[in-house]
Amino acid sequence: MKLMYLTFQEDAPLYMGVKNKIEGQVSALEKLGFQVTYTMWEKDEFKFLGAANFTKHFNSSKGIMKQLTNIANHYLEENEFDVLYLRLDRISFDFIDICKTARLNKVKKIIVEIPNYPYLTDYIRNVKYAKTIKNKAVTAAKVTVTALIDRLSGLSLKKYVDAVVLYGNKADYFFGVKSMNGDNGINIDRIEPVKQCTDINKDISILGVAGTLWWQGYDRILEGMSIYKKSSSDDMPKIRFVLVGGDKTEMPEFKKNVEKLGLKDDVTFCGFKKGKELSDIYKTVDVGASTLGCYRRGLNFCSSLKAREYCAAALPFIYAYEDAKLNDSTKFALRIPNDETPVDINTVVDFVQNCRKNPNIAKNERIFAEENYDWKTIMNNILVFAGIDILNRN
Repeated sequence: MKLMYLTFQEDAPLYMGVKNKIEGQVSALEKLGFQVTYTMWEKDEFKFLGAANFTKHFNSSKGIMKQLTNIANHYLEENEFDVLYLRLDRISFDFIDICKTARLNKVKKIIVEIPNYPYLTDYIRNVKYAKTIKNKAVTAAKVTVTALIDRLSGLSLKKYVDAVVLYGNKADYFFGVKSMNGDNGINIDRIEPVKQCTDINKDISILGVAGTLWWQGYDRILEGMSIYKKSSSDDMPKIRFVLVGGDKTEMPEFKKNVEKLGLKDDVTFCGFKKGKELSDIYKTVDVGASTLGCYRRGLNFCSSLKAREYCAAALPFIYAYEDAKLNDSTKFALRIPNDETPVDINTVVDFVQNCRKNPNIAKNERIFAEENYDWKTIMNNILVFAGIDILNRN
């Protein structure tokens, strides 16, 4: 069977985590027996990859999304697929047209993935952070139009789409289409487990890996470190925060916050890293920080990709959301409140020290990742939910 995984994702260092996710999903679909064509864009090129080898140039200085949807629509007119897997940030009439074209050209099943649900909160946030009254008014008008288009075009979704996968808050239906809560996965074989530290009194390094900062909530760690530093004694572990990545527009403010809180010597900025360089950083830290700011996007549920990567690396981690696979009895994961409060570093210290005391925790965490976070299992579940018989391929 031929499957088209259609994304409008930019291939850039800022979105390395998203790119890894897409490629992991594609690899899993190929293992399940599909011939997969997938898309990404870079600079002025819209690339059709995998089973295809096609590139279409466009004008990246204006109306990028409109051009990309037009290119995708034409490609689906000219090429036949059995399944269309469509990754969208929101719904629009252009996307409805793509689904309509796919149906007319013999696509049997259409699945839509929404990576951040509910997503309109992100657009509303842009109004809040507009600098001037004029900009606020213009931004508010644009957000209103975007939301209206989303609501109106979404009414047609059930005519064409068989299933929706929502990453974020739970819902049984999305614009009348049956939906399931998605779970992020990883390619376990590509992630090397780190050696467990058993020195209970050793200083503690916290790792944060992020393409952006505001909704990761890593400022909560800085605030917690500042409180801990002021009240800690010489015999208590010192805390260090290691940041990999970081949105370039937000980094200046983040660094100012580090200075303001007196943490200049306690925070390391590594820039974007991947592959062996990232793996080597994993070996120098003691606990990973997953997403700590879901509340800023109106989310209670999350399926953080970085948490899965920490888990595969056998690195204990902290998180601040509801996760279908984790609970309060999970020994290698510490859940903190999903709100503005500073991270309680004393609680983190107790958590890390308890992990160090447990000789089997790294082994158990790795096994947990292997059993729960493999992309092949996750994508198979999605296809079955959409009514695709994996065994009979029809």
